[in-house]
Amino acid sequence: MDVSQQVMDRLHDEALIENEERDWYRTGRIRCDDCGTMVRTQTLESLPPHNCVQRMFARREREAANRTA
Repeated sequence: MDVSQQVMDRLHDEALIENEERDWYRTGRIRCDDCGTMVRTQTLESLPPHNCVQRMFARREREAANRTA
């Protein structure tokens, strides 16, 4: 990967973060990076409890069931 592609990738990642922060500012919700759930929060420091581990476990079980079906 050349330097120009690395710069473009970094700028793209930064733009995605800015979009998420803007959406949180407007709606009070942000997507959990681990489980994908939209969570209402007052700050971007940490997310409130939202059964993230259970959601990820259930998603893995569904995906495994779909692969074997």
